[in-house]
Amino acid sequence: MVSNESNLPNNKDFKFPILTITALVLGIFAAGSEELVISPLLLDLADSFNSTVDIVGLSVSIYGIAVIIGAPLFAPISDKISYRLSLLIGILLFLVGTILCTLAGNIELFFLGRAISGLAAGTFIPTAYAFVGEQIPYESRGKVMGAIVSSWSLSLILGVPLGSFIGGIFHWRWSFAVLILLGITVAMLILMDLKGKHEINKIKYKDTEEPLVRSFINALFKPNVFLIIVVTLCNMLGFYGMYTYLGSYIRSTLSLGDSITGAILIFYGIGFATSYFSGKYADKIGKSFSLIFTMALLTIILWIIPHLSNFYWLFFLLLFLWGGMQSLTVTLLSTILSNCSNKYRGRILAIYSLTSNLAVTLGSALMGPIYVNFGYKIVSIACATISFLGFLISIKAYYNQTDKQQSIE
Repeated sequence: MVSNESNLPNNKDFKFPILTITALVLGIFAAGSEELVISPLLLDLADSFNSTVDIVGLSVSIYGIAVIIGAPLFAPISDKISYRLSLLIGILLFLVGTILCTLAGNIELFFLGRAISGLAAGTFIPTAYAFVGEQIPYESRGKVMGAIVSSWSLSLILGVPLGSFIGGIFHWRWSFAVLILLGITVAMLILMDLKGKHEINKIKYKDTEEPLVRSFINALFKPNVFLIIVVTLCNMLGFYGMYTYLGSYIRSTLSLGDSITGAILIFYGIGFATSYFSGKYADKIGKSFSLIFTMALLTIILWIIPHLSNFYWLFFLLLFLWGGMQSLTVTLLSTILSNCSNKYRGRILAIYSLTSNLAVTLGSALMGPIYVNFGYKIVSIACATISFLGFLISIKAYYNQTDKQQSIE
């Protein structure tokens, strides 16, 4: 069967879905802020719930588990019916979860709110990538995907500090209340864009009545998908293995406090926010070829980071470059995967989201003992080796399917 979406818009005749794209940027900013703002608020939360930091910290794990559940649970809805509908479900779940967190009178209700918020992120984020894949011509997709990926960085640079500031001045509940207003804005934008499109009543594929597990297996083994997913795993393992212990390494090596270390890490965050601009160049050069370049450069960066920590400005520049290359790599991976299949696009990007979240756990868990027993330089060698493996696989993926190929079923 040939997808009825196969006639993707081209640069000459498509109408840019500005309302929904704006909603995606704001929605991912909100999701990133809510996921990360919990860290500076842990002491306040523990006091409010007469609990301890380690118990309240379980809300992070609950959120992560819910993300993993949400991604495959709602992906079939987006693939079969409407990406906008799936986005709307995701942001409504976000609102329910955030409202519960804001009003929670006990830790159990707060945990429930975090679980629902995690389901929301697992629904919204891969659907956002899939929506860009459906609506934006492949030739211009990199810069749009880059803008969405950059919103993650903005949540780290702006969202978390602002949420922490609001919580410190007023109360931690106000940190979540502000996110409710942002969620309402996103929901309104999606509803405005849905008006008159009749997407909710349109079935895109009538032959997708296949078992859930089988549909994900079929998606994974669409041409080139498996290879790009493996590159994703290598990239994310290398990144999280290095980044998790970077702050501790900086503090122990440069004898700096928490605040100064955090300021240094902002250089990485600023670099990460450049993917909109670098994505435009990747559109011109070719996304698959650009992926080979970024994976090669990331391998070198991961290897030399510990060797430049005493050369301050060179080290800061390297952190900025690391953020920029990591951001562009994430943009390229999600963009390439969005073009592998129309029919299974949502499922493929749900697998991508699951792979990324798996790497969060594995990267920190695998590199922790290495850091403690052998030091950060050995961690960098291990992570660079993993990244180099991803580089080799990206070359194989490039020769399997170049940018000249069109999106298939």
